Amino acid sequence: MASLQSTRSAWTSCSRCVSASRSSALNLGSLAASLPSTSYQPSSSSFHTSAPASESRKKRTARLKRKNNLDQRMLKVRMLESSKPDPVLGHQLDEAGQKVWEGSELARLILDKEEVWGVKEDRRGNLVSTKAKPKTLESAYDRAERLEAEAFGGPRRLNFGLDASDRQLLFQSLPTIMVKDRILDSANLGVIMKGTPNPADVGAFEDEYTRVIQEEQSASTILSRVLDLRNASGKGIQVENIRRIVNHFGQREKMEQLGKGVDTGSAEVQAAVLTYRIRNLASHLQAARHDNSNRRAMTLLVQQRAKILKYLKRQSPARYHAILPRIGIEARAVEGEIVVPGKPKIATA
Repeated sequence: MASLQSTRSAWTSCSRCVSASRSSALNLGSLAASLPSTSYQPSSSSFHTSAPASESRKKRTARLKRKNNLDQRMLKVRMLESSKPDPVLGHQLDEAGQKVWEGSELARLILDKEEVWGVKEDRRGNLVSTKAKPKTLESAYDRAERLEAEAFGGPRRLNFGLDASDRQLLFQSLPTIMVKDRILDSANLGVIMKGTPNPADVGAFEDEYTRVIQEEQSASTILSRVLDLRNASGKGIQVENIRRIVNHFGQREKMEQLGKGVDTGSAEVQAAVLTYRIRNLASHLQAARHDNSNRRAMTLLVQQRAKILKYLKRQSPARYHAILPRIGIEARAVEGEIVVPGKPKIATA
């Protein structure tokens, strides 16, 4: 009788272990069903809830515990993969990831081609006007260019890498010099300077002076249209964006105080320039799906950016963690193994 009671108590404890393991597996399964599948699939075919004929209670408990641990590990891996940022863009593709990019200094610094031109091509090749996206914060370059255009004249954004000194020379100093030079060579001025001028000579001189000023203003307007960034090609806008990135991330003011030029070779500048080029290629590949050469070039740039940032992390962890939010990249996008996805597939019905 005592042996029979001990046998019943043993089977009761085993059934409790089985029921507990089944309930925990059910909860893990419901959570795992809501996550996308990954390539990590542990082999669970060797684990069964039914006990073999010659299995002891100790082995059965250890087997069920091991199965539960593997299920939890698989669930953690799937949760980690589902929250992994995009290796190309450097952030997640949801709304939170877009805020990471839009709040970065690089996003506020660079210019979009369609916003500069004011038009874009639709699917049929026709030009359609575009509206500029409202920016909550005006970058330092946009504010400086707006103030310079109001003070010296000319277009808001200059092409060919011209800066504030060139703007002042072309639209303020040069027209003034041309007006003075033409007026000094005027015959009407010579008549007035020779003797007592009559009202007719003074009127002729005033008319000529007004005409010269109008002609120089017209020439300045034509020059302003020629030097406007809106006339630049996509390559010209890319050159302007890279110039902005180098001046901003190269610590131009600090280097000028030290009597040196812009630090174009720092890891921060290289990472920012590579991020801009990668995003430019990514937007191009969305429309040109079969451009395999540019897709390979984008993959090489992604690996090069990760190499530079890993080097910066080894040299100065403080600079590494400071540059990531400035260029809109999450740390997990450049750490560990980076797998760039290939050509996206088109779903067929």
